[in-house]
Formats: sequence, structure tokens, C-alpha cells
Amino acid sequence: MPKPLRHALVPLVLVAALGLSGCNSSKDTIEAKDESVGEVAKKIAESDLRPRAGRWESTMKTESLEIAGMPPEAQAAMKQAMTAARTMTTCLTPEQAAKPEADYMRGPEEGGCKYDRFTMGGGRIDSVMTCDMGEGKKRTMTMSGTYSPEQYAIRVKSEGNEVRGMPSSMEMSIQSKRVGECDGTELGAKTK
Repeated sequence: MPKPLRHALVPLVLVAALGLSGCNSSKDTIEAKDESVGEVAKKIAESDLRPRAGRWESTMKTESLEIAGMPPEAQAAMKQAMTAARTMTTCLTPEQAAKPEADYMRGPEEGGCKYDRFTMGGGRIDSVMTCDMGEGKKRTMTMSGTYSPEQYAIRVKSEGNEVRGMPSSMEMSIQSKRVGECDGTELGAKTK
């Protein structure tokens, strides 16, 4: 994945990974408009939404990838490399679950990312994030999906021009579920 696109997606995925696993109740609704990634992460950390401690398994799959102007052979090779599902297993400790840290959920602030809108509550999430990299380079990402206390499923669509100024788009899905207690073997990503 091109470095600017990877940096732009990190805050979105981190907020999803910790925020979406929270408990669902009508008083737990987070809404934001024209706010920074850090401000939204702080709202999540201050809410009653709490992830359930334990071993979480997340699978990320790139569904489509298009980069204008890239030679067909190079685009085919990139698609093949990026469309393999990636699974990551993490351990969320009881301490982390009880008090999520806003800084951890924020991710890198590179790219001038902000949420045009962000709504999370009642088992649904919907957001639009814009990242301004300067010099006319921008990326817009939309995220929508569902969550419950022990799992979530989201789709992310990303469109921009920050990779050598060429228009590009990508769609991906992220599914995560709590699969039990931590056992110390949570080592990170592996390809399925």
C-alpha cells in the first residue's frame, strides 16, 4: 500500500478497532462534524463505549484498487499483492479495555486528517474523513458498518490523488471479533 494511503487509513482503523467493540446503549452516541481525528478519538475515550478485553482477530481485505496512469502490468501486480486478506490477532488487556487512551486511538496526525462527519451509536457507524497533504493532494475516506460488544464489520472507501498526483481509489473491508482470552501468542499480522 502506498505510504500516504497507509498513513491516512491508520487513524480510521485504530478508531474502529478500539471504539467499535464497545457496548451498545442508547446514551452512547458519538457525533462530530468538522473535527480532528484527535478530537473524535478523545470523545470515544471519554464515552461509555468500552471494548471487551481479550483476544481479538481482525481481517482486512482490499476489495478494489485503481490508480490512474499506472501501467497495466504494475497495477495488476499491485492488486495481486494487496488483495490477499490480512489477519491480525491482538490482545486487549482489562486495563486497556477499562480506560482506552485517546492518544492510542488517534494514530499518526500526518496528512492533516479531519472528520467531515462522524456518527457512532446504536450499533452503527458512519463517517467521512478528509486528509489534506498539501500541494493540492487530498484523500477522502468513507466508513460505514455495524458493531456489537464482541464484533464489528466495516467497509472503507478511499479516493484521492496523493500518490504522485494521480487519482486513485480503494475499497476495503475490515471484520473483527473477540475470539477468547489472550494466550500470549498474539504476534501481529499474517497472510491468509
